[in-house]
Amino acid sequence: MPTTLIADRIRVNRPQPRAGPVILARMAHADPGRLPQECMTPASPDTVAPSAQTDLPALAPWEFAGLFLTYWCNARCAFCYVHSGPDRGGDMSIARAVELWRSLDRLAGSHGKRMRIHLAGGEPFRDWPRLAGIIHAARQAGLSPLEKIETNAFWATDDDLTRSRLELLDALGVEKLVISTDAYHQEFIPFDRVRRCVEIARRVLGRPRVRVRWWDAYRRPVDLRGAGLETRYDAYRRAFARHRERLAGRAAQVLPALLPRYPAEHFANQSCAESVLRSRHVHIDAYGHIFPGVCSGIVLGRAVGRTVEDVWNDVAANWAQNPLVAAVVAGGSFELMRQAQTFGYQALPDGYADKCHLCTHVRQFLFERGVWPEAIGPAECYASP
Repeated sequence: MPTTLIADRIRVNRPQPRAGPVILARMAHADPGRLPQECMTPASPDTVAPSAQTDLPALAPWEFAGLFLTYWCNARCAFCYVHSGPDRGGDMSIARAVELWRSLDRLAGSHGKRMRIHLAGGEPFRDWPRLAGIIHAARQAGLSPLEKIETNAFWATDDDLTRSRLELLDALGVEKLVISTDAYHQEFIPFDRVRRCVEIARRVLGRPRVRVRWWDAYRRPVDLRGAGLETRYDAYRRAFARHRERLAGRAAQVLPALLPRYPAEHFANQSCAESVLRSRHVHIDAYGHIFPGVCSGIVLGRAVGRTVEDVWNDVAANWAQNPLVAAVVAGGSFELMRQAQTFGYQALPDGYADKCHLCTHVRQFLFERGVWPEAIGPAECYASP
C-alpha cells in the first residue's frame, strides 16, 4: 500500500487523533500548545525548518557521520544496535565511500561546518585492503580527515600483523582508533587480541589517539566463549549496570528480558525530536540509507541517485511527511505504537525496558509486514522474521 494511503488510513481510523505523520502540521497551526515543549524551541540560525511549517522543529545540519562499511561482523553481540553477524553483508565499495564522504563534506561546508567522519560497521576490518583503500582514496581526494575507526580487534592475531596495519593507519592520518571490549564482545573475541591491539596501538599512535570502550572492562576482562546461558546473562546484567546500552537492534531482543519493564504508557509524550532531528549525527550504509544518530533502522532518506545534500534538503523541508519520523517527533515511541496498532500491533503484556525497546519492537512488527518501507529498513537492522 502506498505511503499516502497508509497515512490517510491512520488519520481516518483514529477517533481521537494525536500528533502523527498526517496531522502534525495541522496541530501545530491550530494549537501549538499541544506539541511537546521540545518541539517548540526556536530554530537556530544554522537550521532549516520544514517549508511552510516554520513552527515545527527544524533539522540541524549534519556534522558527524559514520559510514557503515559493512553489516558483517565475526561476532553476534547481544548488545548490537543493528543485527550484525557473520551472515550479514552490505559491503561499501571504495568508490561509494568516497562519494558519500565528499557529499557529506560539501553539506557541512555549506553550513560553515567541517564534517567529522568515522568508519564503523559491523566490523570495518573485515576487508583490510578495502578499508585501507577507502582511507587512502579519501586522503588523495583531499576530503576531511578521518576522525576514528571502530573495531573489536578480532584481526589482531599476531604482533607483526597488528603493528603493520596500525603503522599504515598512522601514515594515512587516522586520528583515533576505538577498540571495543566488554562482556558482549568477549563472548566471541579472545581478549588477548584486544590487549595486543591496545598495547601496540598506544606505541604506534600514541596514548591520546587510542580509546577503549570500555576501560573498566579492559582492566577486568571476562571470557564468555563457551559460557552457559546463565553465566552470560549474569555478565550482561553487570555490564549493563555499568554502561547502559541503547536497546535497539539485537539489544532490544536480548537484553530487555534481564531488565525491569514498564507499560507502554510510561513512555507517552517523550518526543524524540532531539535524537532524530537535532543530533547533527547520522550513519549511512552501503545502500544509501541515512539513519539519525544511533537510531539505525529509522530511514531519514536514501542517497541513491542523489547526493547527501539533496537528501538533507529534502528531509529539512519534508520530514513531517515521513510517517515514522513524524510520529516519534510528535510523541516518541508511544505515538509510533499507537499508529502501529492500526496495523494490528499489540503491546507486550510484560512491558518495555525503555522507549528505544518499545520503538524497536514496533518497527520490527512494521518491517515484517512491509509497512512504510521507505522509512523502515534495511533487513540488516532487523531480526529475520
